Amino acid sequence: MSPFLPRSLLLPLCVAASASTTLAQSAPPAHAHADEPVQLENIVVTASPIARAQADLISSTSVLSGASLQATRQPTLGETLAALPGVSSTYFGPGASRPIIRGLSANRVRVLANSTDTLDASSTSPDHAVSVEPFLVKRIEVVRGPAALLYGSAAIGGVVNVIDHRIESELPAGTVSGILDSSFTDNGRGYSTGGAVDIALAPDRAAQSGFVLHLDGFRREADDLNLPGFSGQEDELGNPMPSGRLYNSALDSQGGSIGLNYVSEIFDAGVNVNGFDTSYGIPFESSDEVISIDLRQRRIDTAATYKRDFGIFEEARFKLGHADYQHKEIEGGSGGTVFTVEGIDTRLELINGAVAGWTGALGLQLGTAETTAAGDEAFLPSHTTDNAALFLFQEHPAGRTTWQIGARLEHRAIDAAPFTTSEPGVTFGARDDASTTLSGSLGAIYTLSEPYKLAWTTSYTERAPNGQELYAYGPHHGTEAYEIGDKTLSTERSLGYELSLRKTAGFVTGSLTGFTQYFDGYIFEEGTGITVDEENSPDPDEHLERTLFVQSDALFYGVEAEAIWHLHQAPSHTLDFTTVADYVRAEDTDGNDLPRIPALKTRLALDWKKNAWRAGTDLVLIAKQTDTAA
Repeated sequence: MSPFLPRSLLLPLCVAASASTTLAQSAPPAHAHADEPVQLENIVVTASPIARAQADLISSTSVLSGASLQATRQPTLGETLAALPGVSSTYFGPGASRPIIRGLSANRVRVLANSTDTLDASSTSPDHAVSVEPFLVKRIEVVRGPAALLYGSAAIGGVVNVIDHRIESELPAGTVSGILDSSFTDNGRGYSTGGAVDIALAPDRAAQSGFVLHLDGFRREADDLNLPGFSGQEDELGNPMPSGRLYNSALDSQGGSIGLNYVSEIFDAGVNVNGFDTSYGIPFESSDEVISIDLRQRRIDTAATYKRDFGIFEEARFKLGHADYQHKEIEGGSGGTVFTVEGIDTRLELINGAVAGWTGALGLQLGTAETTAAGDEAFLPSHTTDNAALFLFQEHPAGRTTWQIGARLEHRAIDAAPFTTSEPGVTFGARDDASTTLSGSLGAIYTLSEPYKLAWTTSYTERAPNGQELYAYGPHHGTEAYEIGDKTLSTERSLGYELSLRKTAGFVTGSLTGFTQYFDGYIFEEGTGITVDEENSPDPDEHLERTLFVQSDALFYGVEAEAIWHLHQAPSHTLDFTTVADYVRAEDTDGNDLPRIPALKTRLALDWKKNAWRAGTDLVLIAKQTDTAA
């Protein structure tokens, strides 16, 4: 392994003051004294239908909220999370990045907005931005490892759930409460500013009920990034571009929402209408390939919760998200390919009390999404994907051990319209594909002795190929490839194991996790080594490589370690030192390296807090990746 290379020193010193307190990952309880051990109890709502502390979940999780989120927040979701254990980013310039979890990305990592799908095109290509802006969110929860039981086959690698303020379940403390936030960076002269306000309408404080009007908005701008040297970009004649700048990396984003909620001790319900616009450049290799993306999404979210016993159930939750998404790829100042996604994602969860000692939830998820790509470089046919699933999650405490089981039955159907490719004479008629998958898991949390816990899980998951893997055929400049799908691809199956040791109190807290996941029929893009033009004809001067979606058995394995050293703890003054390391290896059964697998990563961070003040510095180091695919 070569020496570590610095990845980021974007926050050499971060100071933040906040008028409200939010649970941070290493925050001690208010009663802590300098001689008391620190107890960590982040509550997670994503990994289980029943909110649990991180240490009480079989899945490995990470949480960013409050000042911790402010200190690590970047313009994109992938970069905001890239320093967490087991997480990296499909960085495609400051405007576009998506999380990678344990080497898995795209259609194996589910990105959610308040537990419903983002309904965008970010999984189609790394140059497509996620339609969730991390600026005004309340918290971000990351579930590492298979979470397909609760959120579908697209969550074999994990889940990222972005939770915001837009649908409230509690009355604000005052008649009007809110937040105003601004940040600045000298690199690219960037800034972001925005705020959110909640207004209590006709509140009944005694009954803790009433209406809440929610408003929020933000704006973000940045010029091209500055670099300490040459970017490797070339002009139309092949000459190096001037040093000190990453050309075509500027971005401009804005968004806002308005919502109305009713809250009470028995019933909550709300609706929110929101919009997100962003324009950003794709850093080019040669200036005759300048591409920028203009993205627009309009979304309506609704949610309702009923909190009273009925039959064996004690709570019911309903969520629905509807989105209308479009982005245009603008080439040389003129319009190019246009991607659109219009869809709905719906969830119903029924939380049951103890039945023969087991508590948990039974759920139903329904979704549909119509995806279209139009233009000279459209590489996908228009297609509609429908999903319907039933899922079950239960847990049972037995002495020192808490058992957790889950299962999901899912049906997926794709209808693709006739498609004329960019290659002369190559057309396809209407096609369809349907598949039913079954996934399950068994795990347990065992208390060795306070504060040590051991968690293990075995999971079996199935994932049907998506429309891109089945039907792609055309030039895709985002990946510099001429992608060709395979309609004969079969269901991808995986068997995973995870073992985690966690320490939740004392001078040092953290976890050590090892995992392995075997795939039967892992689907990935394989390069052929043949460069072609936009009509799929061999051309050694073109940058497009002919790539095929293929299947092969594969093995992923790795380790994650996180330790927080609580150097000083007092009621109003703390000093923590955090160390993080993660490593993942992926190869097929012949020992060949799989493509696009992150390298070994280490993070070192020092965090100081005193009352409302906070300062810190963190360094992320990533080794050179030598285990690359052909």
